[in-house]
Amino acid sequence: MEAVAEKEQVQERPRSYKYSLKTPYMQQGRVTQLVAQTDNMWIHTKINSEGGENAVHCHLDEDHSFVVLEGRMSVFDENGDELTIEQYQGVMIPKGAYYRYLNTGDGNLVVLRIGCGIDAKPQRGEDARLRPDGKPLPSDSAENKTLPPIEMPGKFFAESAG
Repeated sequence: MEAVAEKEQVQERPRSYKYSLKTPYMQQGRVTQLVAQTDNMWIHTKINSEGGENAVHCHLDEDHSFVVLEGRMSVFDENGDELTIEQYQGVMIPKGAYYRYLNTGDGNLVVLRIGCGIDAKPQRGEDARLRPDGKPLPSDSAENKTLPPIEMPGKFFAESAG
């Protein structure tokens, strides 16, 4: 009986997997593409043709980081203090820290967004993404200055990644 239990445990173990950062370049707006996730971590590529996440907000259910792969971004806190993040630099945004970001480079801004759950709890979603007044701020809302996304036909970041 022990051998059967051991075999079942072996089959239930998580397995490593490969993922791709291939993401369409944008003519207008932004795209956020989930590329990998576990219960406690999620990785997205984000591409902004202009703008960014333009309304100040915080996340109550995750720490996260942006790593600039192409372009330049400015990250502002609720007081307007600015961090300029260049290509191959990143910014750490702890749970509860208010921020907004903008594409301040030439061309598309390409970032890797890595989020990690707090206290081994899954993401709560839009209700944990708050404005400074405590009200929810949906990521794709007009208040967040979201434009209809328009992809550049046939143009991709990391196209060779498959």
